[in-house]
Amino acid sequence: MATKSQSGSATAEVAVLLPAVAILVALVVGVGAVGGEQVRIQQAASAAARELARGTDEAQVIGTAHRIAGPHISVSSSYGAGYGHVVVLSGVELPLLGEIQLRAEANARLEQQP
Repeated sequence: MATKSQSGSATAEVAVLLPAVAILVALVVGVGAVGGEQVRIQQAASAAARELARGTDEAQVIGTAHRIAGPHISVSSSYGAGYGHVVVLSGVELPLLGEIQLRAEANARLEQQP
């Protein structure tokens, strides 16, 4: 049984811990958002590199990356040493931390044309 001097202590403890719990939840959600976006842009870079290796024109390569990762990304492609190289950049806005820039790269060997 609670004594008169302890009444309301549970409310005070919750009031003290609530901001910490809210920050923890925001960070967990933010880490999930960053992880999901990184997977999405890596898949976009890989698919775009495969398209580039097949000889698809650059507009379709960029379109493939945008179709997979969304319109908010930046895509660049290049050729070198028999490989097609694609870089996809994206940003994720996190509460308390601001925007985090993400980068994904993929290479694919160019197919030989007969």
